[in-house]
Amino acid sequence: MDLRRYDRMKSALAEILRSAAMNREDKLPREEVRALFSRLAEDRFNLVVVGRFSRGKTTLMNAMLGTDRLPTGIVPVTSVITTVSYGTEERAVLHYRHTNLFLDIPIRELAEYITERGNPGNSRGIRMAEVQLPAELLRRGFHFIDTPGLGSSIIENTRTTEAFLPEADAFVLVTSYEGPLTEEERNVLEGIHRSGRRVFVVINKQDCVSDSDRAEVLSHLAERLPAIFGELQREIYSLSARQALEARLKGDEPALTASGLPAFETALLDFLLTEKRREFLLGMCDRIGKVLKSIPDTDAEQAWLSVLREEILGEQSERVAIEATPRIPSVLPECEICGRVADAVFNFLASYQYRLHGDQKVRAKLEEQRGLCGPHTWQLEAMAAPREICTGFAGVVERQADYLRAVARSEPSAAVASDSVVEALPSADSCIACAVARRTADEAAMAAAKRLRSGGDAVLRNLSAICLPHLQLLLSAIDEPAAIGKVLIRQADLLDRLAEDMRYFALKFDGMQRHLTSKEELMASERGLRALIGNPRAEMGPPARHAGTNIAPLTRRAG
Repeated sequence: MDLRRYDRMKSALAEILRSAAMNREDKLPREEVRALFSRLAEDRFNLVVVGRFSRGKTTLMNAMLGTDRLPTGIVPVTSVITTVSYGTEERAVLHYRHTNLFLDIPIRELAEYITERGNPGNSRGIRMAEVQLPAELLRRGFHFIDTPGLGSSIIENTRTTEAFLPEADAFVLVTSYEGPLTEEERNVLEGIHRSGRRVFVVINKQDCVSDSDRAEVLSHLAERLPAIFGELQREIYSLSARQALEARLKGDEPALTASGLPAFETALLDFLLTEKRREFLLGMCDRIGKVLKSIPDTDAEQAWLSVLREEILGEQSERVAIEATPRIPSVLPECEICGRVADAVFNFLASYQYRLHGDQKVRAKLEEQRGLCGPHTWQLEAMAAPREICTGFAGVVERQADYLRAVARSEPSAAVASDSVVEALPSADSCIACAVARRTADEAAMAAAKRLRSGGDAVLRNLSAICLPHLQLLLSAIDEPAAIGKVLIRQADLLDRLAEDMRYFALKFDGMQRHLTSKEELMASERGLRALIGNPRAEMGPPARHAGTNIAPLTRRAG
């Protein structure tokens, strides 16, 4: 089970609840159902990072998140818990002691509030700093808690850290080769072990010692840990957080592997999926099953739940790399082809309304073309005054009346009459605004294809959210098979992400947890539809349907 599969199983549980609730309002235990939705929506994995100050805890978190935004330094931080969760945009919020007041600050100023240099002795009275970052690991449910350093000269730091330990789903104890497993760190390990929670032991700064010294320290720790954990085997993860961060920021995969970070991330993700989240899903199955039994006529939902439970039990953990950054940026610009088409059509119609009122030749041409297509007629109506509409379209309305009389005189069958009316409707082939839209769309697609040829993967990653109707134009403008495949995969990733945002929003809404929604989730409904069918302002009319009637085309009415 990978993280995407986990999210889909959680969504399936929500679908079972929605199905059971449909048309059973009078028999529904509303509070219990709402509590189940809320639990699904709130699901997250609290990972508490602990250790002495200057062990590299924050650097390790930065490396895992693929960012350098969390402040680091060699002096101890203040007694301020720093939580790191997902946000569409970078954001830092300070929560103060003994009050509900909070303060939004630029994330670049965070060090002035949470480090000993900027906030000595926590004189500002900050209870917690909340950081939001657009990192994929956080979006997938990880919630980091960076604690003040144990055993620092600031006694309050140790007390703050120890008080926060019960909040954890798992712990990462960061020690280092400079002085591994101090007495304070050993005490923390013993406390975590007694609580029954999982702990990952990381020994940082492997780049600061020789291979022989590294082997000696690892052997020493391997001998000491059994005294704490007993028969439980706890692997020690040796790494260099500094090298890992540099490699991840540069996209240097060999250097990242050499840093030791991927091995630790894989173990962490395996634990999350095979133990914590599997346990969560099975627990939710049990709770939902109990509620379903209290609701009449839910045999279908109970059978669905049973099948899903078997799937969860049968899932095997896959070795899936953690994505530090999303494959698709959080909020891409709207389809650039749609944007150019919408602007071109708007500019055309803005000019056209005046020409339609004052130029008889323009009105005659509009009559001949039977008007504009439906979408562009309504766009024109939205910007033109009633006088322009009446002046320009009176002749079109009369022409259609004459056409219908001609059809009636031919005494057509029902099928022929119906086809004749369809043929009379303006289409994308006859609409002059659609001609503007087609030409602009072709030019925009060619321009995008040219950028892709010259810029490669970097351009592809930040390409706008091309809608499906315009995707075919873009693909037809690309002449390299490998590039076509990359564009298709990128489009699939985009649609996957939009589907996830839509599911997240629906789940948080049903669970009355809208305060947890991210910016892209709030926009998910509109963004998802626009990815499927495009911007309505760039829409064109239907293609022409030639029914093959025997009705002769009408000439312009005399006079």
